[in-house]
Amino acid sequence: GDYEYFIKCIDLGGNSDVKSTEFIVESDSEAPIVVRVYHEATYLRLVTNEEAECVYGIDTCNYPFDDGIKITSTEDKNGDETQHFTDWNTKKNFYVKCQDEYGNQPLPNSCSIIVRPVDIYGEV
Repeated sequence: GDYEYFIKCIDLGGNSDVKSTEFIVESDSEAPIVVRVYHEATYLRLVTNEEAECVYGIDTCNYPFDDGIKITSTEDKNGDETQHFTDWNTKKNFYVKCQDEYGNQPLPNSCSIIVRPVDIYGEV
């Protein structure tokens, strides 16, 4: 919310001054959202809506975040770590969980996204 604080100081000589300061406090209680997933070169690339750390499991969404396989994060053009990549592999599913700097993440038995890579071959 919006806050305004008033501060009054008085010295030993009885001189006083009053000043105020205003600030806004924002609260983040939502887990990061994976907003884009795609195949780039030899990588599976994920993009999140905020800075995050992402991991994946290969069997289910029901695993502790710390037990997941780390997905490498890189900075975007603004210096935010919203770009994440791991090796492209069509032989497994990726049960991805992403966590922000405040520890917000999906529920213990949920994923941020489940990715099932496939190769699509077209006629030349």
